[in-house]
Amino acid sequence: MATPANASSDPLPTPTGPHPVGRASFDWVDSARFDIYAGNPEARRELVVFVWYPASPPPVAELAPYLPLPWAPTADFLGLTVAGLRSHAVPDAAVSADSAAYPVLLLSPSGFTPLLLSAIAEELASQGFIVVGVNHTYEATVTAFADGRVVPMNPAALGGALGPQAGSHAEVFRHRASVCEYKAADLASVANELENLNADPAGRFAGRLDLTRFGALGHSFGGNAALEWCRTDQRCRAAANLDGALWTDVDTMGLDRPALQVLAEHGEFARTGEDAVKAGAAPDVAWYEAEKEITIGGWRNLQERAQIGYTVQISGASHVSFMDVPFLPMTDASVVKPAIDAIKIQPERMWRITCDVLLAFFARHLNGAAAPLLDKAADDYPELIFGPP
Repeated sequence: MATPANASSDPLPTPTGPHPVGRASFDWVDSARFDIYAGNPEARRELVVFVWYPASPPPVAELAPYLPLPWAPTADFLGLTVAGLRSHAVPDAAVSADSAAYPVLLLSPSGFTPLLLSAIAEELASQGFIVVGVNHTYEATVTAFADGRVVPMNPAALGGALGPQAGSHAEVFRHRASVCEYKAADLASVANELENLNADPAGRFAGRLDLTRFGALGHSFGGNAALEWCRTDQRCRAAANLDGALWTDVDTMGLDRPALQVLAEHGEFARTGEDAVKAGAAPDVAWYEAEKEITIGGWRNLQERAQIGYTVQISGASHVSFMDVPFLPMTDASVVKPAIDAIKIQPERMWRITCDVLLAFFARHLNGAAAPLLDKAADDYPELIFGPP
């Protein structure tokens, strides 16, 4: 097995904000929605969420496991060795009394549990945000409910991301859009539940969620979902997309609220269509050109059509750089090892830049704070390239 040099019990970077971090989880059922992936036409959509928040833990408190045991198949699928690893969050700690209420961010991952975005979530929570990570059922390798039920992945929920690309690109791209739209509907369901949670006088979070300062962020398909939810739900005031292509209507319609795009390098779109087909990146030239136009064109469209749009690229980053996996021990046979080996930016630096840009964006548009990092290149951030590719 190959393990990184920092293969300690807590390999993720330590949150830098003034608040200790708590982590809680909830299972919620939306009685108004059928689950299209469940295989049972009567099944209602049921979601697990993880909540990271500013906390007031006791002086001595055990940290939550990085990945609870029922979720371990996710790590096994990726070839990660996470047994015994700890997070930086205290399970079910009291909410910090430093503020009466905190702004709320919905977090949408893609293909995996939001626990694999813990490094970003913990940092945002330490800086005064409540981050609600949504596990999109049937998209993750497994979804483990509190009552012990465990349901496996349904490949239909992944938009073909794990299989060979075949058939009409128009049909495949429409499927990707439908996946992102369904994820956006999950965010709307969770927003409803958060309103109930905030109003429950007996709960830990009673009155502690400032839903007048409500935003969203997501990675990959989750980034598209965050923007799409924000486009269709007036509760959302600002949304950030971490390297997600835009398959839904937000691509062409834009967003009448602030939008941030944080992108990796995408050299795959610098080659010719013929070279892309030879490399196995697309079934045919028409497919490649259409995907390039949707991806690059969509980022440019959103930059132009958002009511205050920001786009930055991070030099040396890849699509997987936004996840925790660059920090985690992995086997030599890990399916993500080739992607990790190709990353040209150090994981700690990638995490710091990503978090600083996100914090600047949400501080400005949810808290009304100054955020000069959003406006121009800074000497401290030479890796940032402003504007869409």
